[in-house]
Amino acid sequence: MEEQSPRSAATPEEPSAEWIVVSTKPRQEKIAARHLVQRQVEPYCPLFLMPRWHKRAPRGPVPLFAGYIFVRCDPIHQLNAVRFCPGVLAPVAFNRQLATVGESVIQALMLQEGERGYILPREMTEGIARGSKVRVMEGPLTGLEGVFTGYLRGRQRARVLMEFLRSRQEVELDAAALAPLHA
Repeated sequence: MEEQSPRSAATPEEPSAEWIVVSTKPRQEKIAARHLVQRQVEPYCPLFLMPRWHKRAPRGPVPLFAGYIFVRCDPIHQLNAVRFCPGVLAPVAFNRQLATVGESVIQALMLQEGERGYILPREMTEGIARGSKVRVMEGPLTGLEGVFTGYLRGRQRARVLMEFLRSRQEVELDAAALAPLHA
């Protein structure tokens, strides 16, 4: 049985352990997190269920902060384990000071994730707001944009105001085929 040194893993009780921001290689947040765990360093990569904005966009949860993760570590003893980890570019620093994040911010993100393990966008929990611009993601009208006018009974279907041949028409569509557009 392998014996671990008492300082090999940062724990929340250690006063020297703090959350630092780490820049990762493109789309390697999960790879970096997996390797950091193997090095007894606690990573946190908050995930977000992104509404599909394009038919080839990812369907599952994606990192909330693309290219960045949070790492709880003792910078004096574990920074090299973080710095030279596969998937990591470098710890983020400003004027040679490591960028840190407060425990309350991390806890707030974890609370939003809940048991799901990812954050849901407001549109998925509260629905799309009337008057919002939306894009059709599936079906014969794929790629067209319009203005959301409301849900029909059961929220399975929705009405969207669209412009066709210089006239405006209200169209009924599958609500799951709509993606809100953000400015």
